[in-house]
Amino acid sequence: MRRPRFRPGLLLAVGLILAGGCSVPVDSGPKTLRAASIPADLREETSSTTTTILSTGESEEVTVYFILNDRLAPVKRRVTPPVTVEKVLQKLFAGPTTAEQLNGYRTAISPDTTVLGAPIEARIATVNVSKNFAFGQVPEQIIAYAQVVFTAVDVAGVTGVLFALKGNRQEAPQGDGSSQSAPLSRAAYPQVTPR
Repeated sequence: MRRPRFRPGLLLAVGLILAGGCSVPVDSGPKTLRAASIPADLREETSSTTTTILSTGESEEVTVYFILNDRLAPVKRRVTPPVTVEKVLQKLFAGPTTAEQLNGYRTAISPDTTVLGAPIEARIATVNVSKNFAFGQVPEQIIAYAQVVFTAVDVAGVTGVLFALKGNRQEAPQGDGSSQSAPLSRAAYPQVTPR
């Protein structure tokens, strides 16, 4: 059997053909193209402008109710629009500032409770909380509920408040200590109404 003869010239020619077919031309720099040489769908003009929405920092003033001398006391807070019961209650549940505490303001609401929601239906807000927010003696529990009710009904469109714990409806104490499953309003807490 005969061995094929090695032909270096043929191998070089095949290599050059393959290399030439796979290469990409290299330009020495940018080129100016005529519009006619660019496909029509790539020639359409596009806008390079973008819309940026800047926050102006505007907010609306709302009222939350803390305790001063064993009665509710209105305190102003600011929330970003739109004002919702949930946003206002989050300000209430955050408690009084250090300066307010130094001036005698306090809260009966547990600081480790969060507002999970406060949807409104037929002008009644259902305040849904993560855990029980009212502790201590019955008068302290009553005033904690009063804080929430007064704060919620101060939001436009709300006339009454129901309570829920993790989505389950709960009864709430009125000012006289009796439990109520109907919506509560400011009238339920005459003994702590601000003077």
